[in-house]
Amino acid sequence: MTKTEYIIIAGVNGAGKSTLFQIQPNLFAHTKRINADEILHQMHGDWRKNSDNFKAMREEVKQLHAALAEKLSIHQETTLSGTGKAQLNLINQAHKNGFKVTLLYVALDSANTAIERVQNRVSRGGHGIPTKTIALRYQQSNRNLFTIASKADKVIIYDNTDRFVKVYARENGQTIQDDLKNFPWIDQRLSHLN
Repeated sequence: MTKTEYIIIAGVNGAGKSTLFQIQPNLFAHTKRINADEILHQMHGDWRKNSDNFKAMREEVKQLHAALAEKLSIHQETTLSGTGKAQLNLINQAHKNGFKVTLLYVALDSANTAIERVQNRVSRGGHGIPTKTIALRYQQSNRNLFTIASKADKVIIYDNTDRFVKVYARENGQTIQDDLKNFPWIDQRLSHLN
């Protein structure tokens, strides 16, 4: 029997988290998707309203905790912004409940690339994020990556600056692939994780 899994798809806004979900559906076939953007859409919320975004995020957190308590395999998308504490709490709860925690991180070379991607998405009718918020989240996401990766049982990092490229993989304390030196914008300390 396979272990119950909690998959975290992480990266700044515009990195390609939803694209990864779409192009690699086999990675998520056994999991329930819990996504604040989709919850916002289901609630008929407006991404321009902070109150609507907070309602969707609160509902996402509620669903995540419920799924972890019920031991349902799940996946979520997150920017890993803020202090990272909420994500660490979810990981700790998952481990206590016997979950395997997988981090799939999608990196970009700069906040400007993320901003351009989000602006392009908005021009096609998608949801937006204020430019200052993206710039702040880019820094916070990169800062939190090492800590979150060190708590995960399995880590795969992709760079999506030009196209999806798998640059790093670690599972059960063993590094399987490490091309981080070619992607200096990704935290190089990951090369030394045990």
